Order: sequence, then structure tokens, then C-alpha cells
Amino acid sequence: MSNRQKQPLPRIVKILAMEPYKITLLWTNEEVRELDFEPLFALWKEQNDSRLYPLFDYAVFKEVAVSSVRTLHWPSVPIQLTLRNRIIEGPLDLDPDELYRQSTLLRKAEPLAVGDILRKARLKAGLSQIEVAVKSGTSRNYISRIENGKSDIQLETLNKIVQLGIGKQIRLEIG
Repeated sequence: MSNRQKQPLPRIVKILAMEPYKITLLWTNEEVRELDFEPLFALWKEQNDSRLYPLFDYAVFKEVAVSSVRTLHWPSVPIQLTLRNRIIEGPLDLDPDELYRQSTLLRKAEPLAVGDILRKARLKAGLSQIEVAVKSGTSRNYISRIENGKSDIQLETLNKIVQLGIGKQIRLEIG
């Protein structure tokens, strides 16, 4: 078994676009993927899974939302499952792993090398991680995690570290 930490399975962040029976989704792994339901409909018909037939009606299909567990969810489509002699009722949720497998990658967001940029600016200013941390009100461990790509950072926090900790200004450009 590998010592590498397992990456969490991708889940849906939000619906970006919808057209008849196709949904474009942003996933937690920063991928934008398109999910075409036509092949799924054919499979569901072949399997005679009538619980899913309401989705064949576009008026019902377009009521889709992202659920709290980050999968596609139809609140208006009730479903019943029998587990260990118990009937569980709830709205229709589809398996996010299967949705991911059935979807097609459109594009992936390029990672922003904030840690590398911050490290270079810190070193150019001749400062240690502890000096930057003390000046910016953070911790050396946090600065290290950012520089090594192990922690995300909010833009406000990055601005505080750069201005107060390194004594520089951020110039943000969207191109």
C-alpha cells in the first residue's frame, strides 16, 4: 500500500450550463465536465429502471440542483429504496462517482502557483518564513504550507502577507 495520501473523490461544485439533457458541471478537482444524459437514458431503459423515467421529461430534468453531498439531485422526484427490510424515501440523487465516469472533460483550471510566487518574493526581500509570519500575523507553519502548495489561501490573506509581511504590493491581472 502506498504512503501517499489519497485524494478525495471529485464531487460537483456547481452547474455551469444546461441544455436539453446535457449538463456542464464544475467539479471539486477543478475540472469542467459535460454530462450527456442520452446514453444514460438508453441504459436505464435497457435496465428497465422506471424510478429514473421521470428525468426523461425535460420539464422535470431541468429542475436539477446540486445536493448538500455535491451530486445531482432532483427534489421533485421521490424515490424509495429498500435496505435491510427498511424502506427509505427521499428525493432522487445520482451516484457522483458514476456521473463523473460518464462525463467528458472539457477543460481543467490551471493551478495558480501562489506558493512559488510568494516564496520567490520572500527570498528576494531577504526574509525568513518566521519573519514574514510575525510581520503579517500568521504562523511560520502556515507560510510554509502555502509555499509548498499544501494549503489554499484567500486573496485577502495573501494581500496581508505580501503587504505586511514582505512589504510589497500585489498586482492582480486577469487576462
